[in-house]
Amino acid sequence: MRSKVCVLLSIGLLAICTSAQGTDHKSDAAKIANALTAAPPAVSRDASVAEMSEDGSMKLLRKGTSDWTCVPDDPSTPGDDPMCLDPNAIEWLHAYLTKTAPPDKVGFIYMLKGGWDFSNTDPFATKPQDGKPTITGPHVMIVGPAVKSAPGYDRTGEGVNTAIPYVMWKDTPYEHLMIPIR
Repeated sequence: MRSKVCVLLSIGLLAICTSAQGTDHKSDAAKIANALTAAPPAVSRDASVAEMSEDGSMKLLRKGTSDWTCVPDDPSTPGDDPMCLDPNAIEWLHAYLTKTAPPDKVGFIYMLKGGWDFSNTDPFATKPQDGKPTITGPHVMIVGPAVKSAPGYDRTGEGVNTAIPYVMWKDTPYEHLMIPIR
């Protein structure tokens, strides 16, 4: 079993990973600055910033004045993958991390620096199925039950073209729509 949990947001949902073993030695100020790069300034400037732990709990680094929460890059992942989430997406992410049923709400996630994950089909994969992780450039994600009824998006899974919108983790409770923005 791997010692980290990767959150989907980029994965298709760029991954937010936390490591049970690694310790990030960056200052809180550096983490906050990194987290704020995940979304447009109009969203991130007033967002709270928090670090996530494996159990889904969050350590507040900065209290914001909006409903958005930004999360800094996890140093245990191969890329720089901060994200900003609306309140519904935070609930969805918590459900994913705790392997519980996600809320019956639609959420939105920014990952303007891109992300990676082990699988486009298995939210809990511990290694890539084809020997390499899925890399997704800058994107936004739509999470929640509405994705299951969204027609016209690639749902092929592994080997999907990550340059066009596609569904990640199809047919799972954590299915979400990945929308590249370049």
